[in-house]
Amino acid sequence: MNETISVFDGRVAVVTGAAGNIGLATCRMLCEAGVKVAATDLDADRLEARIAPIREQGLDIRAYEQDVTNRTATEAVFAKIIDDFGKIDILVNNAGVWNHRDVRGRQRFEEMDEEEIRRIVEINLFGVMNCAHAVLPRMVSLGYGRIVNLGSIAGEVGLPGYADYAACKAAVIRFTQTLAMENASCGITVNSVSPGMILEKVVPHNGTWVGRTGAPEEVARAIVFLASDTAGYLTGVDIPVDGGRILGPHAASFPGSQA
Repeated sequence: MNETISVFDGRVAVVTGAAGNIGLATCRMLCEAGVKVAATDLDADRLEARIAPIREQGLDIRAYEQDVTNRTATEAVFAKIIDDFGKIDILVNNAGVWNHRDVRGRQRFEEMDEEEIRRIVEINLFGVMNCAHAVLPRMVSLGYGRIVNLGSIAGEVGLPGYADYAACKAAVIRFTQTLAMENASCGITVNSVSPGMILEKVVPHNGTWVGRTGAPEEVARAIVFLASDTAGYLTGVDIPVDGGRILGPHAASFPGSQA
């Protein structure tokens, strides 16, 4: 038997923000590994259109409309997923935004609109907390669970012009570690993946040590690994998927390197 499939025997996963590039890639990889996937997103029509090719392959994926900022609605969505699938083994907290709705480009913190800051915090931090709050009692009762939260290298080293986003992602990483400690004895692991510069189409970029941007699939591979039984001895870990960008001076500044 294929090892990838065996480490997901009978598992059910929820992937939030599944209409996005990383979420969609994660859904596809989990489905191909034999996982039943409940894909959720605020934009139900876009989600249905994006997961249709996965479903057409005969893989078990279903779409659910979800606003992660609404705790009551999130509880209801997760209850519906359990009615449909019988359980939830894996939660991938992928839903998030980094840009501002009305302002494009970077802003100094003191220039940011309070409403926009609250929106970023509600989605990127409270959205993660709401989903974890909804799923943890079910995982505790099962004695098994895998939670993978999406952080960011902005949460590791900051991101000028996006102070609100960086603060949220730093909080997500610390939240991940805390949940890992609280739930390790319950058979639940909690880890995070922190993407760097990820684009739908990979292009050369001298701001990373590997000399290019990353692809959504590269982030999804790390998520899927942490969601598997293979990673059962890893908890409270944050994996940067960033081409080494947070390591320091990039490759272009190293003698003899090729930008």
